[in-house]
Amino acid sequence: MSTDPGMGQSSGLTCIACDSHKLTSLGRLPVYTSDFLGRDLDSSIDPGTLYECESCAIRFRAPQPTEDELMKYYQGMDVAECWQHGPEREVWRYIKEEVQDVPERSVLDVGCFRGDMLSYLGNGFERFGVEPSKEAAREAERRGVTLIADRIESLSDNGPRFGAITLIDVAEHLPRPLESLQRLTRLLMPGGKLIIFTGSTDALSWRLAGLDYYYSALPEHVAFVRPSWFHWAASRMGCDLVSIRRMRYRSSSWRNWIDESLKNLLYIGYHRMRRLPFVPSILFKMPLVRRIGQWRSCWWTSAKDHIFVVLTKAA
Repeated sequence: MSTDPGMGQSSGLTCIACDSHKLTSLGRLPVYTSDFLGRDLDSSIDPGTLYECESCAIRFRAPQPTEDELMKYYQGMDVAECWQHGPEREVWRYIKEEVQDVPERSVLDVGCFRGDMLSYLGNGFERFGVEPSKEAAREAERRGVTLIADRIESLSDNGPRFGAITLIDVAEHLPRPLESLQRLTRLLMPGGKLIIFTGSTDALSWRLAGLDYYYSALPEHVAFVRPSWFHWAASRMGCDLVSIRRMRYRSSSWRNWIDESLKNLLYIGYHRMRRLPFVPSILFKMPLVRRIGQWRSCWWTSAKDHIFVVLTKAA
């Protein structure tokens, strides 16, 4: 890793959360998808470099895709796109527990997609959503969700106030995460809860993989946090940090956890050896090693690499 704040200052690059020039370049990001936000992969694609801010500890991709590129990608998502992994996710159960004591039984889900999580909460809540995918938004409305915007930036400070606001697998998509969370906090009632589920850069699996980790290689993922970032951000959002729970992206059997872990360790080892100048090239021609080299990526969804964060708006 190389620290080069001078480069950040000369290029105008600053932290996406605190605007600090004190940045560490962690290296060029790979691309693990078959395209780049719907564009064919070619030499014109710049996946960007991963940076870490020395002041607030957030990591981010630079350059980022433009807002138009991201919105076009999200708006075109098919309603059959499934990130829900069955009728019930573990994180939904924790959300349902947390919203039982909110000051008003109304929930705004940012990135609600088809409204699966809001439907899971049941009819005892007023359910609102923010969703860029037009097809998914129509399906959410069919399920009784009131859509109030297609993006956070379209939300008005003069709009309704909510007992809880949730962001599940959303924070990593925010080009200016602190500003977005501050805007959302303004829409909470005093004592209302802001509930966030996202990846954590200090997870063991992420630290082992480094730049090869699948989570930061997805082009729509632009911001990456850890628990210490929320400790830094809470007061700036006008919130109290209630709890942080480490979780897996989805529940997994021991067999699946072992299978994913072995595959990822092999994948990480292969790419680390490729970067070493003294490893003989003949090693990479061996059938098993060559096969590992053909893997585009390894998904480690069974790793405990996510955090469930609960904040309350200060009264």
